[in-house]
Amino acid sequence: MSNQQRHASVAESVRRLLRGLIDRAGMREVLSKIGLVHPQSTATKQAIKHYLTGGSIPWSAGYLEYRNQLIDQVVQNDETMMIFRQSQPLPAEYGSRLDERVVEYPWVFTRLSSAPSRLLDAGSTLNHPFLLSKPLLAQKSLVIYTLAPEQVYSSANVSYIYGDLRETILRDGVFDEIACISTLEHVGMDNTMLYTQDDRYDETADSTYVQVLQEFSRLLKPGGRFLLTVPYGKAQNLGWLQQFDAARLQSVITGFGGKLLEQTFYRYDVNGWQISGAEAAAQCEYFDIHSKQPFDTDYAAAARAVACILMVKQ
Repeated sequence: MSNQQRHASVAESVRRLLRGLIDRAGMREVLSKIGLVHPQSTATKQAIKHYLTGGSIPWSAGYLEYRNQLIDQVVQNDETMMIFRQSQPLPAEYGSRLDERVVEYPWVFTRLSSAPSRLLDAGSTLNHPFLLSKPLLAQKSLVIYTLAPEQVYSSANVSYIYGDLRETILRDGVFDEIACISTLEHVGMDNTMLYTQDDRYDETADSTYVQVLQEFSRLLKPGGRFLLTVPYGKAQNLGWLQQFDAARLQSVITGFGGKLLEQTFYRYDVNGWQISGAEAAAQCEYFDIHSKQPFDTDYAAAARAVACILMVKQ
């Protein structure tokens, strides 16, 4: 074990000890009010218990609470985040029966700059209190750009804009970083199914995602970083989203036009999520909860593979 890993292990042990002391001393409610620990909601705990005792079925009652709790724990765990940062094998049964957010968020958090910056969340995937409150995001000037109005969280460093990512209202070179998490696959598809009631976005223009990539390149400063995740595997058009195959993923890289720094793939099977090669993930099929029941034997919740791309504008 390296000194860095040893320090991370000790730090995590101290955090666990402090959390235990806080709980036993009955101080959690007091400290949560001043922002030192997160409050534990009785409703959330009951929802998670219901999910676990009900068979851990994806998208059932308590699923989102359980998934978000896991993500919250992971992004605060230095040891696990080091695994993501170094693209190492994940722990056994990591994220079993959970969707791709359990690998996308840690991957993005370990690739964002640790310094204050101006960040575009293209698609509003970061728009959750348990993420926005993290020091990494709290120090950034964050613009959330999404198709239609949704939940707004009041914070001095967060702004919301509603519109089409193919043609934004923003000036050239305004961002240091852009994160586009499981959003590109919805561009030019039928977004009236889940995301808006505007019939203009009931589309079958599945190649117009290239316009978004060109827009991202325009919005980034020279040297700016572009972080992208998309469902990966066999090419699939599900109406409300498309899954990217190797050819379309290459068109993403070409369409952005910058320098490719990293491609990382994660794949799901009955044992949960694991680091993967592109070839092993290439045959994966998306499980569409909106058109298919019951679940398959692996209890995939959505994508069975994701491609995570890091590029820089030259």
